[in-house]
Amino acid sequence: MQAEVLAQTLLGNRTKYDRGIIFNSAKFLDIEYQTYGSVLSKLREGETSFYWEDKDHKRCFRIVYRKTDRTVVGVNLLGIRMRHQVWERWIKNKKTIEYVLEHLEETNFDPELYKKYEKEIIEKFNNENPGKTIKLKKNKTFYKMFAFQG
Repeated sequence: MQAEVLAQTLLGNRTKYDRGIIFNSAKFLDIEYQTYGSVLSKLREGETSFYWEDKDHKRCFRIVYRKTDRTVVGVNLLGIRMRHQVWERWIKNKKTIEYVLEHLEETNFDPELYKKYEKEIIEKFNNENPGKTIKLKKNKTFYKMFAFQG
């Protein structure tokens, strides 16, 4: 994106740089690491977070959201691979923590080959947040690709 803005500017078409949603995705040996949005080491005023870690301590999920409107501002993933486009859309469209968790299956990068952790993540969230129970909604996008179009 920076190169495109620079090229347009050099060609005389002043173009504003819009960095979009901040993200970082890397792989260290066999460990996936991803960050989407804003996940600071010290939460800002008005923010809170939810943290899940698998029983082997090899995978974790941390999501930061606002206390007032519960909109997600960022997520950190370690050992889990998720889709950048989905997280970018959710953060940009100010989706709530409840919405994100209900639709977490949409972020599966390769559902056939990777273990899924959505149910475990939601179970822990529900245990820590009694009241409204979050339920995982099935990702219908995958099934629509194969549906009969008559």
